[in-house]
Amino acid sequence: MEVGIDIEEIGRVKKAYEKWGEGFLNRVYTEREKSYCFSKKNPYPCLTGRFCSKEAIIKLFGGKISFLDVEVINDKSGKPCVFVKGKMSNIKLSISHTRLYATAVALRNE
Repeated sequence: MEVGIDIEEIGRVKKAYEKWGEGFLNRVYTEREKSYCFSKKNPYPCLTGRFCSKEAIIKLFGGKISFLDVEVINDKSGKPCVFVKGKMSNIKLSISHTRLYATAVALRNE
């Protein structure tokens, strides 16, 4: 079993968006991820959780994939599902956040 984990300050992602705008979003998030996060009253915890998720998953692959190779979409029950290079993966993912931080843990059996 392999494990990837990441934690980020929500304010850091918010500042990146405020500084670089759509350029930042387009380097990190897919259209479906952006749409989901910006459907929230406060999109920054969601954006940061997705950022952490992608970092944790990239660690599972030893850095050989990029942010846009990973897509995290919630199923109807709210469970995050991971797609890698457009294909559903067997990676298990847990995302959480507080007022200041977001974190994600990714597990892969291989």
